[in-house]
Amino acid sequence: MQPLSPWMIVICSLCVFFLIAIILRLIYETRNWSKSLKVLDENFKKEMAEKIQAEEDKQHLEKALLQGQKLQAIGTLAGGIAHDFNNILYAIMGYTELAREDVPADSLTHQNLGKVLEGCHRGQELIARILAFSRRQHHELQPIPMKATIESVLSLLRPTIPASVSLNFVAAPGEYTILGNQTQLHQVIVNIINNAVDAMDGEGTITLQLAHLSPNNPILKQFPKIIGGSYCKIDISDSGHGMDQGTMERIFEPFFTTKEVGKGTGLGLSTVHGIIEEHKGEITVTSQLGHGTTFTILLKEHHDGEDFISRR
Repeated sequence: MQPLSPWMIVICSLCVFFLIAIILRLIYETRNWSKSLKVLDENFKKEMAEKIQAEEDKQHLEKALLQGQKLQAIGTLAGGIAHDFNNILYAIMGYTELAREDVPADSLTHQNLGKVLEGCHRGQELIARILAFSRRQHHELQPIPMKATIESVLSLLRPTIPASVSLNFVAAPGEYTILGNQTQLHQVIVNIINNAVDAMDGEGTITLQLAHLSPNNPILKQFPKIIGGSYCKIDISDSGHGMDQGTMERIFEPFFTTKEVGKGTGLGLSTVHGIIEEHKGEITVTSQLGHGTTFTILLKEHHDGEDFISRR
């Protein structure tokens, strides 16, 4: 066998060299292609996640708008009915007073007619609450420190709730000033806590949390009526039996109640919703059967020199 000539050795070496170069190039291109595919896959997943989130946000906004329109329509209807019912009560009270004048003051009939008048007065109080809900009366709004306001409400509530209910308050550091009506905000907190106590059957834990939300916080993007700026976020959670989806969708409707007959009018949370709406805020509820309920309230923070912006 003849030895390979130098030229053949050079040619073979070059072939091997080019072959190795091609293989290395293919490996390099394969890695780049793999990286490109990985980037494309990540971008695709990110884009799909954004689309899914955008669709969920859209559905949430549509649902919130429909709920607001529904509450407005029910409030208008309730106001009209309340006016008519009030007129009927005035007639009943007038004729009852006339009837009492025709019987002896110490008679059983006089006492029974007095009971009728008491019932009419209770009916008038209920009507006043309905009208307050339907009219969305505008009250004078002033700068209110929410941390001090919540602490004041809790100091008044603690002696009235069962000792088996633990009432906790946690506030992140900082000032929490909003523009509002303190009496109405007291009513909001009291109504929600009273409902929480009822939901726990008098035993459990209620926790209030106060925090800041910066203008670019993603939570604010979930609400269609947010007008910009920083917000005060109040979470009121209980360890009660929770609610199903159907109950949560109706929780702010006037006259809707899950309590037994005679124990609730169904106006507490609808009034709360109306007050928060008047303060240009938002209120939502999350719950799960057997795992408690959380009400979340958003109120725009107020800074010196700011005006209260009207929201259409």
